[in-house]
This record gives sequence, C-alpha cells and structure tokens, in this order.
Amino acid sequence: MDSILELQRVTAGYKSIKGFKSLIKRVEIVLRDISFTVEKGERVAIIGESGSGKTTILRVILGLLKPISGKVLIYGKDLYSLPSDQKLQILRRIGYVPQDPYRSLNPVLKIKYIVGEPLEAVGVEWRHIEERASEVLKIVGLPQSIINDTAEELSGGMRQRVLIARAIIAEPEILVLDEPTSALDVSIQAQIINLLNSIYNTFKVTMITVTHDLGVAQYLADRLIILKSGKIVEEGSVDEVLRNPKSEYTKSLITSYLQITGINSLNNIKIRG
Repeated sequence: MDSILELQRVTAGYKSIKGFKSLIKRVEIVLRDISFTVEKGERVAIIGESGSGKTTILRVILGLLKPISGKVLIYGKDLYSLPSDQKLQILRRIGYVPQDPYRSLNPVLKIKYIVGEPLEAVGVEWRHIEERASEVLKIVGLPQSIINDTAEELSGGMRQRVLIARAIIAEPEILVLDEPTSALDVSIQAQIINLLNSIYNTFKVTMITVTHDLGVAQYLADRLIILKSGKIVEEGSVDEVLRNPKSEYTKSLITSYLQITGINSLNNIKIRG
C-alpha cells in the first residue's frame, strides 16, 4: 500500500501567556515526538483518555495547528511548508466529522446548506449542490424530505448522519472522525458504526478515528495507536493490541473497557475481521 499520511517526529503545543503584567509567553507541549504512518485505504484508530493529545493530533492533521518541530506529510507533501493555496487543495481531500452533533451544527440553518457547504466553498453551482446533497442524504440513511428542515428539528442520531453527509459530499480520500459516537445514545451508536463501515466499503476512503472507546475502535479500525500524555505507547493491529497488549497503560484501558461493558474476559471480545 501507499502512504497517504505520515507524521514525522511531530512535537506540538499551544502558546499561552503567564501573568497579566509580565505577558511572558510560554508554550505548553502536548504532543512529544509523535511518528506514525497511515496507508492508503487503511483504517486507523487513535485511542487515549482525555488529555492524551488526541484532539491536538487532529488539529495538526487538519492544518489547524503548526507543529513546533517535525513534519506532517499528506500525499508525500509537507503540509505546513506548502503555499496557502496548495495547502488548501490538500485539505479539501479530507472529510471531517466533528464531535458532538448538537454543538457542531447551526441549529437554524437548513440541512441543504449545511451538507452543501464544502461544495459551495469550491464554487459548485447551487443546482448541482442541492442535487448532490439529496444523494448523500440517501447514502447516510436520511429521507430527502429533510433537506429543507433545520438542524434543531432533528434528533441526535439524525444530526450525526448530517455531519457524515457533509463530510463525504465532496468525495474525500481521507475521512477523519472525532469521537463519532460519544454524544449518541447506545441504541444509535451501532447504527452509526455500521453506516461508517458501509461508507468505507463503498468509497474506499482512508479512515482515521479518534476515540477513547476501545469498543468503537475495534469496529472502525484495522490498526490501533495508543496515546498517553502526548506520546505513542503502543500500536499494532486490533487483534495484536487487544489480545496481547504490551504497555501497562493499554492493559489498564482494556481493564476499564471490560469493567464498563461487563465482559469478564478478553476472550469474549469480538474482534472484527
């Protein structure tokens, strides 16, 4: 397979100001010397607890946070060394599904405008946008009749499908998912997981999922990357990591997962594929 995304020794953080009078600038390091590669067509899940650096990795990949050091290569090109127009062209090949469908959608905006926004941004004529929006609503399992509804009229599960429709309307080659089921009822989570797997199988996108939930990760990924305090502590196939974890931190995540789900043994975890 061909590499589609590569982080090379990325260190990243956020600038802050300490003290009102002194205005001393400091940088809080969140990611420390992170390196990993995602191959074309692969499904990778980045797993960690709150504060592990998952969101910062997303911001780096999406072109929102320039690393302090290291490189972010997408299609072999150093994202943060590109002119702005070339950087934008690269980023338009990435579809993004943000966390929390309640906070991520303008509640009074019509669905056709929400879903069609990525195409409108590149100058596609509106008559084509509305036609394509109807198509992707069908793909994500929503009735085309909601195209003139507003987001506030929809349930959480329907809003999540709208976010997915917006992410795939421009036929991206990479799909980035930020905690895609965390804000949903348990009864809806399985439906969204099945939908995302269907999209993967249909469009053959490269899928990167950020989550704290091992249960979600094992159904949406082929390979797991375990993150703790801004460092990768373990990575490998789903089967390797869940059946034979090497890091104590990974073992603690698995133990917590077993306790939450009520599963009494790793042998009872259903490994996809």
